[in-house]
Amino acid sequence: MRFTTEKSEIAQTLQMSAAIAERRQTIPILSNLRIVARENILEITATDLEIQIITKTKIKSVSEPGETTVSARKMAELCRSLPDKESLDFSLINGKLSVISKNFHADFSTISASDFPELQKSQTINSFEIKNSIFKHLLEKTFFCMASQDVRYYLNGLLLEFNEKNLNSVATDGHRLALATKKVDHKINELVRVILPRKAVLELSKILDSMEENIAISFGTSSFSAEDQNLIFSCKLIEDKFPDYNKVFPTGDSSNLHISRENLQSALFRSSVLSNEKYRGVKFSLNKDSLKLTANNPEQESAEEILEVNYSGSEMEIGFNIGYLLDVLNSFETDDVELCFYGEESSCLIKEKGNNSEAYVIMPMRL
Repeated sequence: MRFTTEKSEIAQTLQMSAAIAERRQTIPILSNLRIVARENILEITATDLEIQIITKTKIKSVSEPGETTVSARKMAELCRSLPDKESLDFSLINGKLSVISKNFHADFSTISASDFPELQKSQTINSFEIKNSIFKHLLEKTFFCMASQDVRYYLNGLLLEFNEKNLNSVATDGHRLALATKKVDHKINELVRVILPRKAVLELSKILDSMEENIAISFGTSSFSAEDQNLIFSCKLIEDKFPDYNKVFPTGDSSNLHISRENLQSALFRSSVLSNEKYRGVKFSLNKDSLKLTANNPEQESAEEILEVNYSGSEMEIGFNIGYLLDVLNSFETDDVELCFYGEESSCLIKEKGNNSEAYVIMPMRL
């Protein structure tokens, strides 16, 4: 194998691939990238057996086709450290991958590409095209509510729900929930639900920036793929039943508060400085056109701030996790925020004023 390329042609691909390659090195070859060079195309594959990415990049020249595997981390770090327009010559000699630039020469250990495993995919049941921007929007509006190490494995992921007209994205960790929905043109005539694993969602949300305007989505009983002409991202699905999220939304008559996102964000941040570092609680005291925020900690420190708001509901006191509130506010794009309260013991519904395509539910906490 022998080929020539520039840093600019492969740097981004190496970084994306290295993020997916297995880092714990329980199986050594999973920490490697498979590199295949042929017909002026460089194909790079990385997998941890749960997620896989395959990229195809046009490069300067391939003088001798071939394939091998090499450390993902080392190759990505080397390429990142080289000058931007550096030309690189790669050659596989006696089991070593030689990399030569103008003033640099390195030899990397390799493992035979014939030993490289690929993600096992299920047969495709449904597939359709979707705008990259729409899919990325749905992920970014919800993924921050995923659990990370919950024993209820289905919570450590994100639900994609397809019905006749909409694609819904839902995430919850049992204390908060995010729902985003978009009308999409697909040919799925029945309700279909798939759960993407947490790592897959986080990596895919980054990778989408490098993909084309329109991407193809496909999935079967146990696997999911998003692809364009030059990149294929695949992952296993969490094969479990996601809870009925509609039951999480509070019902009944609500008392609604309208406030500037910027004002509430800054006030919550100030309160967080003196809140309990473990529980990060803040108390909302609601009166007519007034919101008082109170936070304290075990060191007997406290913070109190009164904000002018648009509120005409009943007086109440209710506590929330500051981090959960800030996560929601950080995802908003407009400054008009609506908080709907259903009583001191009930969850709060938060949304942008006039936006019915996204909604967030946060459970109260005792303070």
